[in-house]
Amino acid sequence: MARNLITLFLLFSLLSNPWQAFCAEAPGGWNEVGVRMGIQAGYEHAYFHQYDVFAVYGLPWDWRSSSGWGLAPQLSVSAGALYDNDPQVAGFIGTVGTGLVLDKPHFGLAPEVGINANILDRKQYGAQDFGSILQFGAYMGLFYRFDCGLKIGYRLQHISNGHIFYSQKTPNPGLNTNIIGVSWTF
Repeated sequence: MARNLITLFLLFSLLSNPWQAFCAEAPGGWNEVGVRMGIQAGYEHAYFHQYDVFAVYGLPWDWRSSSGWGLAPQLSVSAGALYDNDPQVAGFIGTVGTGLVLDKPHFGLAPEVGINANILDRKQYGAQDFGSILQFGAYMGLFYRFDCGLKIGYRLQHISNGHIFYSQKTPNPGLNTNIIGVSWTF
């Protein structure tokens, strides 16, 4: 439902004045660094939580209407730790992916969606078998950017192996995580 609303809003914003929407050059480059933490949404075989550091690279173009609303594409990377029920046992999780931000200059609130590839240091965490160390991810979230450069946000993230290694013995449990983040934009 929320995904459909975001899609409709994006389409309406960009297509309401199609002659005014354009692709403009934007200042590309590294433009955000931060930290995130998350807890599993719901309980399955284990109760996971995640901590990571991340960086965002803004691509050198965006699509804007004359009102200022537009889509800004970005690339992101992260590295962190994934914990299950046992707080003594942590595993590595790393991501690389792309996203789109719907924003307007000097309007702090903005939704963000994206997809990424995730790598785990192992496929088994206690009773949870992820099926492979390669996981695909998708997320949607909402953040607020203050004028001083501080940014806070929430996102719902899903990872799973997407059944790419499908067999009768390869599970695909997936993991949904509620994540909050704090970052600095420049």
